[in-house]
Amino acid sequence: PGPNVPPVFGLEVSDLQRWDQDVLKPALEIVESFIQGREPPAEPLRMEHDEKENKRSHRVCELCDRLIIGDREWAAHTRSKSHLHHLKKRRKLEMSRGTMRDSGDTETSDEDGSLPLP
Repeated sequence: PGPNVPPVFGLEVSDLQRWDQDVLKPALEIVESFIQGREPPAEPLRMEHDEKENKRSHRVCELCDRLIIGDREWAAHTRSKSHLHHLKKRRKLEMSRGTMRDSGDTETSDEDGSLPLP
């Protein structure tokens, strides 16, 4: 959505037997109406968009080593399979480093080498 984005029209494309009637003919009528400067015979789809959304924001995902432009794209990236995979991998690495650091420093061992129970 925006001032420089043309309207988008939805057409019924599920029945291939009716392609000419349901897709080709309506599409040609819509294009022809734009060329002739008149109203199209169908209503365009309404796209929701947030006025506060910044389409030009720049964020760097250090985890994935990627530059993400736009609030919507950032939100999609942080939910993406790739990003979540990198996040899980980093958490696992941090936990293993933290466990190794803590295991000898704060706990004392008994004579048999086992750690005391909490």
